[in-house]
Amino acid sequence: MLPACNLLASLAAAFAASSVGAQQSRLFTDCRGAPSASPTVILESGAFGTSADWDLVLASLSAGGRVCAFDRAGLGGSTPDSNGKDAVSRGEEIGRLLDQIGEARPVILVGHSNGALYALAFAKLHPERVAGLVYVNGAGPDDLDDPALVAAYVAERRMSNLAVAAGRLGVAPLVATALTREESLSGDAARRKRKGLTCRPCLAVARDEDMLILPGLAAVRDLPGRVTAIPTVVITGDPHPATGLADSWRRAETASARRASKSWILEAPGASHVSPLSRDLDYIDAAVGWLRSLAL
Repeated sequence: MLPACNLLASLAAAFAASSVGAQQSRLFTDCRGAPSASPTVILESGAFGTSADWDLVLASLSAGGRVCAFDRAGLGGSTPDSNGKDAVSRGEEIGRLLDQIGEARPVILVGHSNGALYALAFAKLHPERVAGLVYVNGAGPDDLDDPALVAAYVAERRMSNLAVAAGRLGVAPLVATALTREESLSGDAARRKRKGLTCRPCLAVARDEDMLILPGLAAVRDLPGRVTAIPTVVITGDPHPATGLADSWRRAETASARRASKSWILEAPGASHVSPLSRDLDYIDAAVGWLRSLAL
């Protein structure tokens, strides 16, 4: 038997661990590739997304070093926590992820859609931990300067509510199947994608995140940190590039690259919002390859 003092200490440690667990989510991660001289790449998914969305990108990038995708707290395989779902809180979550996977070196952050805003938030809060930024059809504070884009975010809020309603009505599996097919997912990734889009609590968390994106644009803009010294790549594309709205998105999305001291703008003509994660993933390969070469 343990001496009484050791037993009490063990019980206290167990209680402390359980208390922390109740507050902080254990984040589900999908890490592939061996650590190398180049920075680890962290993939941040967009609205209603999880690590499953990155399956093909993970397979491709892992040939050049370590790459990790993860599920934000309350989504996919990650347990809920008591932290906020706003953009700044989600940015801070990246720091907890890096601690969880034992990553002390600066990383390359790749953010898709709303995930780009979370990546930017982390970079402004902790620029010393970021070796490069890639925004894939990314949301960013420059969107606030265009009324048409603000209106698009307001419309997206309505769609987020509809997604939760679809979960309650039992029609979410139809949407999940269509999106899984659009991203060319198969096997375990397809299963996890469908699960994430049919899990009612997960849908509610994703909806809450999306509702906070518009105020999050302003909150991240107001953060004091500067990211212009961080090498930045913007991947932008639209299936209808000649429209006025597509041109508005392009101007806003590329603004961060124009401000960065080292940058690259990659045009993906005809790309859909999610095709860079599958059909057009060569753009992400090129962006990360360039940033890896700069870091080396």
